Amino acid sequence: MNPKPLIFVDLDDTLFQTHRKQAPTAQHKIATVDKTGQPLSYMHPKQQVLTNWLFQSADVVPVTARSVNGLKRVDLSFQHGAICTHGGTVLDAGLQPDQDWLALQKRDAAALGGLLQDLPQALQQAAQQIGAIRTQLVEENGRIVYAYAKQEAPEPLFLSQLVPHLPAEIMQHCYVHLNGNNLALIPHYVSKQKAVEFYLNKHDPQRERAVLGWGDSLSDAGFLTCCDWFGMPKNSQLDKFLAQSLMQDHHQKGFLGHV
Repeated sequence: MNPKPLIFVDLDDTLFQTHRKQAPTAQHKIATVDKTGQPLSYMHPKQQVLTNWLFQSADVVPVTARSVNGLKRVDLSFQHGAICTHGGTVLDAGLQPDQDWLALQKRDAAALGGLLQDLPQALQQAAQQIGAIRTQLVEENGRIVYAYAKQEAPEPLFLSQLVPHLPAEIMQHCYVHLNGNNLALIPHYVSKQKAVEFYLNKHDPQRERAVLGWGDSLSDAGFLTCCDWFGMPKNSQLDKFLAQSLMQDHHQKGFLGHV
């Protein structure tokens, strides 16, 4: 008997949105709560249909920027592990940290010396002539995972202007994930793609299972390439990027396809 498909799925803006992005109706279902226990994100009816189908038809593994604590505030029951914190943490089926992945992360972090500790200061220095930010190190399982910066004023958005001012040494070892007024500075060994590759190598080394993926943002593209098939929500960042890229390609060549 063939095993169920394995599905890697992003959460926020794929299976649900915060109430700031969609006004909930009586047909919406609460999907997450905030740190105070108040409703934060909702599934619209089509998302509910998709989510129910996924969980009935496949083994579902979330791949999320959410921390482990943030995952606990999601009203879904994950039975096959999870990938959290931009790929910094892999959880096993009991939702406990995978010790093999944790050891690899600690090894790679040690190789950077004190660079991770210096990330908040580097972000502050880059922002000196641009705008006020607050920064923080994100720590999980006893080690630093990444750093983030958040604008003090929500508008106008300026965090992308920090990137050219970050030290070359840091950009050699880190990449930037930008989402509105939040900027994450993440070491290269922390990624959704690398975490999914690790999960597959550990749990399906012969690649015998059908693997599917869903994600909404450009930062999801890496882990989606690990899947046999993948999809994206309509009007998502990935969907809009694909449509624009196809339009530009057609405009440049005069036709769709390759010679």
